[in-house]
Amino acid sequence: MAFQMHEFSDIEECNKALVNTFVKSIEQNLSTQENVNLAFSGGKSPILFLEMLSKENCSWEKCNISLVDERIVDLNNEDSNAKLIKTYFLQNLAKKAHFKPFFEDANLSLDELVKNANTFYKQPNIAILGMGADGHTASLFPEADEINFALTTDQNIVLTTPKNAPYKRLSMSLSALEKCNKLFLSIATDEKRIIFDEAAKGLNPKFPISYILHSKKVMCDVYFSK
Repeated sequence: MAFQMHEFSDIEECNKALVNTFVKSIEQNLSTQENVNLAFSGGKSPILFLEMLSKENCSWEKCNISLVDERIVDLNNEDSNAKLIKTYFLQNLAKKAHFKPFFEDANLSLDELVKNANTFYKQPNIAILGMGADGHTASLFPEADEINFALTTDQNIVLTTPKNAPYKRLSMSLSALEKCNKLFLSIATDEKRIIFDEAAKGLNPKFPISYILHSKKVMCDVYFSK
């Protein structure tokens, strides 16, 4: 297995520990290089983590921030992950960080959006993932028509079309995630723990997160709170 589990009974305690480890990982990267590239996930689950992280005394001016995935919506849309990062992370001490979304104009063609995102892609050193109740991570949804491509391509950013969630998405591929130096996975609730435990048993196309948990290329630190 390619993961290490860290369990907490309290979500705030869990996020505090995750923030501390995340910052240490940033500083560790900066000890050997001038800048560090970070990729954040969206959704509602990371909000507390992002708020806490933004208050940490870290070398944010040396941090380039990107996304793990993004819904193809206007950047001012409430469902935009870019808006989430700007609202909850690019504040307090983290205002010094440099953020680049996958796109500025959601009205471009899908081909253009994918092409541009790959052209300007910077490989993250560190990425933080979430997991859905269906076992998806990033926007690698098990039922998406593009899932096999996303799990096997060398392309860094791929288009995915969830069948049980709104909006087409741009997402880091499995290959791109495995090229990170370090991955973190943050999950909460007993419901998600059941899915996680199934995925931890072995590679399973029904649970895309299993490809991270059993990767031979990257280690994942899992932070779980009930």
